[in-house]
Amino acid sequence: MNIKNRIVQSLRPRKDGVFLRSDVCSFGSASQVSVALNALLQEGALVKLDRGIYAKPQDLELVGKDTLIERAIVKVAKQREVKRLSIRADKRNHRNRANVTASYVRRLAKKEGIVFTPTFADRWARAVTRLAGDDIRSDKIDDLLVALTRAGKLSPRDMTKLLIAHHRSQFSV
Repeated sequence: MNIKNRIVQSLRPRKDGVFLRSDVCSFGSASQVSVALNALLQEGALVKLDRGIYAKPQDLELVGKDTLIERAIVKVAKQREVKRLSIRADKRNHRNRANVTASYVRRLAKKEGIVFTPTFADRWARAVTRLAGDDIRSDKIDDLLVALTRAGKLSPRDMTKLLIAHHRSQFSV
């Protein structure tokens, strides 16, 4: 099925009479969608109300251009609200994923009675890093992972896996 037919199919069930370009942008590339929309405009199957806003000709006759544009504005506002809420939910889920690795490391350290105590080499490395102009700081989970490895409770390979998981979940790397 070509893009033009897919657009026509998506027009049929619409009750509000408004059709946004963003509704069909997933049907193909931007140029393919433009070609299909232009063909539908030339055939008279669509009427262009404004940039990215289309309607069926019969709906335009029934309710008028201003009403259809208002409906389009409401529709765009709803889409933005849904997107904002989904972004908020993604951030909440992201924080939850970040807490999984961190809570595992905290529980393991508590169970084993391990606390991070910086050594001379740790302080030296931090000072050299700062003097080199790098803004790299380890957080408490990084330090706990180092302490667990030094105590022999984690293998270096396991420590690396947990460290990568922690950084990926925390910093979206």
